[in-house]
Amino acid sequence: TLSGFCLPWTEISSIGNLPNLQVLKLLDDAFEGTTWDMNEGEFRNLSFLKLERLQLLHWNAFEDHLPSLKTLVLVNCKKLVEIPPCLGDIPTLQSVELRGCSHSCRCSLGVIKERQIEMGNEELAVTLG
Repeated sequence: TLSGFCLPWTEISSIGNLPNLQVLKLLDDAFEGTTWDMNEGEFRNLSFLKLERLQLLHWNAFEDHLPSLKTLVLVNCKKLVEIPPCLGDIPTLQSVELRGCSHSCRCSLGVIKERQIEMGNEELAVTLG
């Protein structure tokens, strides 16, 4: 869990390259800036990701990022434009929780849910609040 560090998003690679990292919670301005560009090969074993009260606008990821993700929780990320649609292609995804996020974020979650259904995962648990 990281909170209040106000590091630039470019520094997250140091964390993303930890080979055994399975749970990551970024809270209250843990990172500073409006764009998180994920890099290939990072967060290979991450199964739980929570983003809470971050000033993030854009989260850029591709289908090979977060290959082991099971749970995504977004809380009060009010400025985030969308959840990366490629998260819908992650076969391990089991649940997504959104609380206090933008309408556009909720819409992007619909795209992710549709992709999961197309892949045969009709059990994806979605919690909105």
